[in-house]
Amino acid sequence: MVPALWFTEVANGLLVAERRNRTDFPKAARFLNELAALPIAQDGVSPSVLRREVLALARRYSLTAYGATYLELPLRTGRTLATSDRQLADAA
Repeated sequence: MVPALWFTEVANGLLVAERRNRTDFPKAARFLNELAALPIAQDGVSPSVLRREVLALARRYSLTAYGATYLELPLRTGRTLATSDRQLADAA
């Protein structure tokens, strides 16, 4: 399960990689096709409902709002957080 912003962040990461010539459109398209085959579910809670909790977590752990959004989801749902972000992992 991922927060709604995850899909936008994936798209942005691909665009940045293309602009830096680290990938190209065909590779990005293949990646998106492979990603679509995974059982990834989007959290159904509106970000506007979570804004107070996200801000509180960001302040408490000195995270960005994006990082706090990723932290809020497993805290609320009891799922495991998968991240390579050390600060986010420490907060979890």
